[in-house]
Amino acid sequence: MRHHLWPEKISLYLSKIWFLWIICLVLNSITFLFIHFKVRPSGRTVALHYNVLVGVQWYGPGANLYLIPAVGLAICIVNYTLYKALKSNDNFLSYLTVFISVCVQSILLLAVLFLARVD
Repeated sequence: MRHHLWPEKISLYLSKIWFLWIICLVLNSITFLFIHFKVRPSGRTVALHYNVLVGVQWYGPGANLYLIPAVGLAICIVNYTLYKALKSNDNFLSYLTVFISVCVQSILLLAVLFLARVD
């Protein structure tokens, strides 16, 4: 009998992954706030792309740094709509959208942290 409970527990746990969406929004907010308070890109030219071999490749207006959390939020919204559409089928892809969203938000936060170190 216990053998049949195992998939049900996993299914119940995965159906309550709303906290991962909250983590996505928190990471996106941290990225935005880090840009706003630590980098302070208002009106100055900042490094937008850094390459280890070459160094800074692109400079541009600091307001362009706000595109990083904006793109992250757009990806999160698209993945959430995919999650809602695929959730009814109990498809593994619905859970994968949440995982990808958390990974994307983490990578974008790291990118902003590394760009802040360049300045």
